[in-house]
Amino acid sequence: MMRLGIVICHGKLAFELLHTVECLVGRFENVLAFSNDGVAPQTLFEQVVEAVHTRQARELLILVDLRGGNCWRIGKMLEREFEKTHVVSGVNVPMVISFITKQAGLSFEELSRTVEQDGHRGILLE
Repeated sequence: MMRLGIVICHGKLAFELLHTVECLVGRFENVLAFSNDGVAPQTLFEQVVEAVHTRQARELLILVDLRGGNCWRIGKMLEREFEKTHVVSGVNVPMVISFITKQAGLSFEELSRTVEQDGHRGILLE
């Protein structure tokens, strides 16, 4: 069963997040970046759907930057399109690393919760 992480953000954030994660953990293949910059929501939705079908993914974890924004809305559209899909907002580097490093050992439900929790653990006031 193919799992796929999809990061959808405003501007270049998704691409920069994945670049940063690659610098930290090395190359990975199961996470894709998308931007809504200059792209109509329906077009971006269709681009992601095509990527999911191309990769034959069965479980999708959609990581978006802002709850309620256009990227989040596209994530919610994807959640309705594909059966095993969750959307997590507030994407950060710990979330992406968590998805990459923990996906093999957890069920999809556990992985989704773990990614969210790891994202929270990465935010501290010190």
